[in-house]
Amino acid sequence: MIATPNFDQVDPRECVYGKIRRLDRIVNGVYMKEINAFGLRGSMLSLLFLVGKMGKINQKEIGEKLVLDASTVSRDIKKLMKKGWVTVEAGEDARERVVSLRKEGYILLEEVSPVWSAVHAKVVAALGEFSVQQIDQVTSVLANHFKDSD
Repeated sequence: MIATPNFDQVDPRECVYGKIRRLDRIVNGVYMKEINAFGLRGSMLSLLFLVGKMGKINQKEIGEKLVLDASTVSRDIKKLMKKGWVTVEAGEDARERVVSLRKEGYILLEEVSPVWSAVHAKVVAALGEFSVQQIDQVTSVLANHFKDSD
């Protein structure tokens, strides 16, 4: 065996990244258990909610607002287009792609919203309002602290 003094100091149970990934898997599992029935995966619902609320939004803004990389945004938009829920058209700049909901997308959101609301209420009830506020606080602190490190 070799000496590993640096590694010996590491306690994986203290890893913030690991804790957040576990939290993500737990919460994602709760939501996806109900949302998968609508043919939605991963970040697709958040993207649909955002586009539905904004009316029209370009792909870059979607990535910024949802903290998603360009390839994830592009991949999700392609899936949503294939299902007939969104449309994409050129923006003012030829390189810009503007996303908007189709009628079918609004119909889907009308159907999925009560399910999302029920799941959301269960998660909030399990956590408590204070914990939800703490999640918002932690998210804000980390986003502000690391915003220029991309």
